[in-house]
Amino acid sequence: MIKNERIKIYPASREQMEKHIASETDKELKKAYGEMLEGCLTHPGEWDWYAMWMIEKMDGVHIGDLCFKGIEAGRNPEIGYGILEEYRGLGFATEAVKLALKWAFGHSMVKAVEAEADPDNVASQRVLVKCGFRPNGEIGEEGPRYIVYGENEMDTNEYTIRLEKEEDHRDVENLVRESFWNVYRPGCSEHYVIHVLRDDPAFVKELDFVMHLSVQQTAPVDQSVTEQDGKLIGQNMFMKTIIKADDGRMIPVLTMGPIGITPELKRKGYGKALLDYSLKKAAEMGFGAVLFEGNIGFYSHCGFSYARNFGIRYHDLPDGADDSFFLCKELIPGYLDDVTGVYQTPQGYYVKDEDVEAFDREFPPKEKRKLPGQIFG
Repeated sequence: MIKNERIKIYPASREQMEKHIASETDKELKKAYGEMLEGCLTHPGEWDWYAMWMIEKMDGVHIGDLCFKGIEAGRNPEIGYGILEEYRGLGFATEAVKLALKWAFGHSMVKAVEAEADPDNVASQRVLVKCGFRPNGEIGEEGPRYIVYGENEMDTNEYTIRLEKEEDHRDVENLVRESFWNVYRPGCSEHYVIHVLRDDPAFVKELDFVMHLSVQQTAPVDQSVTEQDGKLIGQNMFMKTIIKADDGRMIPVLTMGPIGITPELKRKGYGKALLDYSLKKAAEMGFGAVLFEGNIGFYSHCGFSYARNFGIRYHDLPDGADDSFFLCKELIPGYLDDVTGVYQTPQGYYVKDEDVEAFDREFPPKEKRKLPGQIFG
């Protein structure tokens, strides 16, 4: 049995499944449940992978079921789920799927879980998105197929993550400058943005993190080694902002970044580890959602999806314009249910070019280059 504060899920016994099949009046569901039981009896050693999983409220009230449709070598398990009509729209499906994924990814052989959604079932698609699924480009019998990958856990003995200190400021600015130089524009402005944001009223100092390699991972000759920390390799920060809802409400949310990893250690898992930790801490503080501009190819692995899927629009973006850069992740399941509106970027992110140039002169000279793929001139 797996549970959270509201629900519990568990694989049904043979007796429970037979009783459920006998009482089911829908022919298609009755057939599907029968196939589940047959799979269980054929693979008794893998019962949980073939069984119907019961979804119940903590008081024992049955509200739905889910299944994994078996487990086979070389094939990702596929999750299916359903919530009784009177309990839909309350976040139970999202919570149940997240619990089921936690159980599935607890098995080392499971690297990913797949799902299908009826193209007309917007609610089911939203559940998948909230649980970190993204389209895999295939169409199945029921509709588009989705996939979610398990976390590639790193050995936390390799690094430490802590809050930034005042004495870290210039080292962090140097790191961010190196990380973003000539990436989005000739030179960069992100190191100055961080410098400015620290004094902004919307800055969340409790979510201002730095990542260091553990001392044993850092060469003794590295001058950045201290008694407590190894080499500085990453940072992330958050700002408070709002969604101006279409019904007049102001919905408090977070935005994030810049997030930077030292160039020589990019694409080695450190960025994901830092981001996952940061998001966990933000959730623990009670923040409901994070919205920001980023690449879905990377951030989908941390549970982000297109903000449009949540009904949130990017400020000042014309109708029909490409908004694939605008991403969202709920930290509290259902936080953005029944919310549509416009996201507001904190003013602190808008800096003047002349101020960036003046600040950059405090650092060692670097060549600015115009490169393919840059989005700013």
